[in-house]
Amino acid sequence: MEPQAQAPSTTSRPGRRTYVVDRRFQLKYTMLLVGVGVAVTALFGTMMYLVHVSALRAYAEGHGTADASSALVWVMVALGIAMAAALSLVGVMITHRVAGPVHVMNHYLNVLAGGRYPIMRPLRKGDELQRFFETFQGAIESLRSREADEADALRNAVAVLSPLASTEELKGLITQLQAMHDRKRDATDQVDVGKLE
Repeated sequence: MEPQAQAPSTTSRPGRRTYVVDRRFQLKYTMLLVGVGVAVTALFGTMMYLVHVSALRAYAEGHGTADASSALVWVMVALGIAMAAALSLVGVMITHRVAGPVHVMNHYLNVLAGGRYPIMRPLRKGDELQRFFETFQGAIESLRSREADEADALRNAVAVLSPLASTEELKGLITQLQAMHDRKRDATDQVDVGKLE
C-alpha cells in the first residue's frame, strides 16, 4: 500500500514580511534620521575629543582631573539637550508632513459622513501620502459619479412612472422614488469644505 501524499499546507503565517511598502517615503525619512544621528554623533565625538585634549593638557600642567570631569559632565548635558532638540525638530517635520494630509482626509470623511461630497483640493507640495491621497480622491469621485448616475436613473423612472400612477399605492412609491432622487442629487452636489469650517 502506497503512502498517501500530504497536501501542501494552505495556512499562512500571520504578520507582514515586507517592511518597505513605500520605498520613497520610508527610505527618505530613514536616511533623514540616520543623517541626524550621524551629525549628533560627530558633534559628540568632537566635543569628547576637545574635553580629552583639555584633560591631557591639565594633567600635563599638574592640575587635578576635577576640572576635566566637570567639563565632561557639562559636555554630556549639552549633548543631551542638543540631541533632544534635533530629534524634536525632525519629529515635528515628519509628523507635520504626514499628519497634515491625514487631518485633511479626516475632514473630508466627516463631510462624507454628513451625506455630502467635498470639493477636494490637492495636498501641499511638501506633504507626504500623495499617492494615497490620489487613490482616496479617485475613490470618492467614483462614489460621487455612481450616485449621480443613480440619481439620473431615479429621475427617469419617476418621469416614466408618474403618468401611469393610477392608485394611491403607486403614487406613494413614486413619491418615495422622487425623495430618493432628491437626496442623491443633493448629496452629489459638491460642497466647499472651507465653507463648512
